[in-house]
Amino acid sequence: MSLSLLVGALLAAAPSSPYLDQQLTGAPYCYDPESPLLHEAFRRPKPTPDTCVDSAALAEDVRFLHQLLRTTYSGWPELLAHRTFDPDAFFQDWSAKVAASGPTVSFQDGVLAPTIAIREALTDNHFGPSGLLGVLSAEPRLAFREYQADAPPGLQLTSCDANTVEGAQADTLRVAPVLKPDGSRGQRLTVSARGGGEARTLRCGDTSVPLTVRPVHASRKFEPKDTYTYEPKGDVGIITIRRFSGPPEAEAGLRQFVADAPKHRKHKLLVFDFRGNGGGDDSYVYQWLDTMVRGPWFSTGEVWMHGAFYPCFVWNSRVQRQAMDGRLDTPEAKAERDAIRSKWPVKPEPSRPVFDNGRVEGHAKTPFTGRIVVLVDRNSGSSGESGAYALHLATGAPMVGERTGGFLTYGNAPSFVLPRTGFAWVVPNKRNFFAEPVEGVGHAVQVYLDAEDLERPVAELLPRLRKLP
Repeated sequence: MSLSLLVGALLAAAPSSPYLDQQLTGAPYCYDPESPLLHEAFRRPKPTPDTCVDSAALAEDVRFLHQLLRTTYSGWPELLAHRTFDPDAFFQDWSAKVAASGPTVSFQDGVLAPTIAIREALTDNHFGPSGLLGVLSAEPRLAFREYQADAPPGLQLTSCDANTVEGAQADTLRVAPVLKPDGSRGQRLTVSARGGGEARTLRCGDTSVPLTVRPVHASRKFEPKDTYTYEPKGDVGIITIRRFSGPPEAEAGLRQFVADAPKHRKHKLLVFDFRGNGGGDDSYVYQWLDTMVRGPWFSTGEVWMHGAFYPCFVWNSRVQRQAMDGRLDTPEAKAERDAIRSKWPVKPEPSRPVFDNGRVEGHAKTPFTGRIVVLVDRNSGSSGESGAYALHLATGAPMVGERTGGFLTYGNAPSFVLPRTGFAWVVPNKRNFFAEPVEGVGHAVQVYLDAEDLERPVAELLPRLRKLP
């Protein structure tokens, strides 16, 4: 028997659930940190499309996932309202096909293909098997690419119609200035479109504007010690945040970022570098803003699913992080969990949507009066996007670079371990509302940089960034 088949068989027969007894917590989906299945879920190698999966185990897990989504997934109401996609029928058919596929089914046929079908019905870059969201977001049937051109002199921008661009999402026609290396400025036209090809054509009245695909630069990996860095340069402070989560060393750096706010306040210009920030917990930005902004400001409105997953969100996030770091059994990890567990059990509540209008109140005794610029790129995702956007909304800071990753409409994305196969599945439980489309196409920037400039250190970009209003 192959290793993948053996693992599938062992997991299918595993007697322990990855979840605690509901009577202990008040909710059905709180992780059991002593479960062997949970210990393995976040540390074993990622499956490949050819990995063989036990069909009976996967069919059971599809039924488990179906029930989970009905009470927890923030995108479920929109799937129910879909004109041509029946989610209940889809999951029943998915489970039946897997069960009838023989002893095993490939990960491609049993997991990836159905996930792509769901995401074709509802664009949600967070939804899917944990560790493979980047693979799915690059899938040609799901991915939007950015097509651009500098606007010709005298072009009537109001005459441009993105409906003329093949595969375009029409309301992603965006116009913003671009900062050139020589200090000059132009107007950059951008349309996000699905499908392959290096070129598209945009019609602006009687004029045809050729668009070319914006080059994509590879994401970079960063060490936990580099999660947060602060570099004072006279009247400029450069704040780099590579991620909003990680092992204890990274979390210590994020706490230091908040604690350093008094140092940051002394500068006339703060440049935040969120390029490559793949996300995590954007509450660190909100804590920082609370010390720098006085009075109300509005973030995005949101609806989150409350009930079936309450009070597991904080607990599961902490247990998952400990499992990923391989430290579930350490005294420090147990102490972290005990602090959360002390509030259990809670009274079970029915699953229901809860609305938050996004109003935030800043409590700064000495508000920051300088300017802020935020650098973002295509690899700024999830909280790496929402953190940048919060700075923009709270302070008026321009977002500079290129559009973000587009992991935002469906957020607060915990993972759930499927109890028979042990696959971890990301299921957002919050729906954010924006004035323009964001999921898959990212936040628009107020100022573009050319793709090659996005590889440059902040210090090399400072002469141009200083000139921004």
